[in-house]
Amino acid sequence: MGVLSRVGVRRALASRRVQSTVAADTMHRVMSARRKRSYDPAKARGPRVGPDVGEGPAPDGPTDKRPAAAMSVSALIGQIKAALAEAFPKKVCVVGEISNLTMHTSGHVYFRLKDAASAIDAVMFRSHASRLKFRPDDGLEVVVEGRVDVYDVRGQLQLYVERMTPRGEGALELAFRQLRQKLATEGLFAPEHKKPICRFPRAIGVVTSPTGAAIRDIRRTLGRRWPAARVYLLPTRVQGDQAAEEIARAVHLLDANAPRFGIDTLLVARGGGSLEDLWPFNEEIVARAIYAAVTPVICGVGHEVDVTIADLVADVRAATPTAAAELAVPDGQEIARRVAAWADRLRRIVTEQIAAARSALEAVLRSGVFRDPTARLRTQTQHLDELSHRLRAGLGEELARQRRRLEPAANRLAALHPARLADRARAGLDRITRQLAWVLGARSKAAGDRLAAVHGRMLGVHPMHRLRLARHEVAAAARQLEAMHYRNVLRRGFSVTRSPEGAILRSVAQVRPQQPIETELADGKFTSRVDGGAPQPAGASADTISRSPPPARRPASPRRKRRRGPHPGPSDPTLFEL
Repeated sequence: MGVLSRVGVRRALASRRVQSTVAADTMHRVMSARRKRSYDPAKARGPRVGPDVGEGPAPDGPTDKRPAAAMSVSALIGQIKAALAEAFPKKVCVVGEISNLTMHTSGHVYFRLKDAASAIDAVMFRSHASRLKFRPDDGLEVVVEGRVDVYDVRGQLQLYVERMTPRGEGALELAFRQLRQKLATEGLFAPEHKKPICRFPRAIGVVTSPTGAAIRDIRRTLGRRWPAARVYLLPTRVQGDQAAEEIARAVHLLDANAPRFGIDTLLVARGGGSLEDLWPFNEEIVARAIYAAVTPVICGVGHEVDVTIADLVADVRAATPTAAAELAVPDGQEIARRVAAWADRLRRIVTEQIAAARSALEAVLRSGVFRDPTARLRTQTQHLDELSHRLRAGLGEELARQRRRLEPAANRLAALHPARLADRARAGLDRITRQLAWVLGARSKAAGDRLAAVHGRMLGVHPMHRLRLARHEVAAAARQLEAMHYRNVLRRGFSVTRSPEGAILRSVAQVRPQQPIETELADGKFTSRVDGGAPQPAGASADTISRSPPPARRPASPRRKRRRGPHPGPSDPTLFEL
């Protein structure tokens, strides 16, 4: 059981478990004898009127040829239910092992109850399952109480359970063990989640019954030990079905308003009682409310041997409500005695230190420093003057001696200075360079003369030289031809006029009235039509077409015969064609 004391709970429940086991066995034997006396299978079946539908006559029965009256399935199920209701008592008590347990989301519990030889389907509806103090599980041997009936939809025999208790141990003890294992797995009992209790609380919130002995003990203890703390009581029920919800609600309310009222500690307390009386403090809702509280919680429920889930979740467990109040606040009288002792000790230490300081001050006042404070200063000033004079004299002599010692080395070092070595090396290098330049210049000139003569002879006979000369001549001819192109003449302000057939018009005699002509300028072409009047020769008015004499042809260059470049096309006349 861990923290749960076997001496407490086991001893308190031992007699109750024995009584419940004996009562269950006795009830089982009584119900078995009652079923043997009251249940007759032949009577439950009723008189056999005839063979079933689809069957022949019974082998041992009378050979009645009349057909049996057919009935519906619902009617058959109704007769079976009526026979069960007549043969079975309203309540039966059955002992068996749970298997195939299903906890439905609707709250209903479906399972099979079995023993070594047989099994029966069972269901426990939500209205009855919600009152269970423990969680059913596969393999758990239980004693159930309910009624036997037929499930109409499937036509199967089913046990409708109204009460369930574990066999061999009490329901509350099993529920306690299951909840404790569940919360321990989630870490609600872990020491790292425990919060420290405030040493000197300003206010304390108490969750307990306002009429019980626990609140009187708490008030008396708090008033005796720490009267400065305010006490806020949130009255709740600590016993009964609704007590767990009220306790959890009170813890949440006090924790939420703790900053407002300055509450530093919460007390959850109750006096002693049986396990059933203390059961609200074993509910999961109370445990989670204490775990979620930000304010430290001290739990004092029952007596020393009573251990609840709330005690395990709380930050501090107290054996009794009085012990919880003692843990919540310090002892004021003890603190007063400690403060008085500390004050006496501090007074004694301060007195001793003042006396020692006074003695030291008197000794200092009796010293010669206070009689003539400047005497030591004068002595030290004179000594300082002597030391400075000796220092200057000694530094001068040492400096002169070191200078005399370093003069030979300085002379040697000056002679070997890199700048002087570089100057001497540079002078020698210049001399060698001039000699080398004179020799190389003479040799280079002679070699250059020989190379120039050879180069001249090679150029005269080399094909590339001739090709280069030919290219220069071709380039000069191309430049001259480009300069003589007719478009350059157009750029200087002239124009070219063509007939519709594309022939260049060189005379006004070639023009007819209303004839379209095309005129080309330097930046484009345009088309016009000749006026209807007769063509006018040169020297006529400005409104007629002017006729200019053809330009004189320039003599061709004697080298033009060797030109290999492209000739102008028929649509691009040269200057010689204008």
